Amino acid sequence: MSKQSISQQDLITLANQLLREHEDYIPGVEVREVVQQRDVLTFKGEAFLSDDLLPTVNSPKAFNLYKWLCHHLSEQYVLED
Repeated sequence: MSKQSISQQDLITLANQLLREHEDYIPGVEVREVVQQRDVLTFKGEAFLSDDLLPTVNSPKAFNLYKWLCHHLSEQYVLED
């Protein structure tokens, strides 16, 4: 299966739309950056850390949503050069 080429901004927009539609969505979770390492897309955004920069109850939830995007979208897209 060939992957579709997509711009970084278009992929961020798509990822945020998918996040809002996900059953485990938490308000405030948002992709702000995406990078590609070989065949894997990595999504970065709000980590829900405390003022002391420690994980909160929402930190693992956000991580799991970003990981879901990674698995879901890495199969379909490659970033444009």
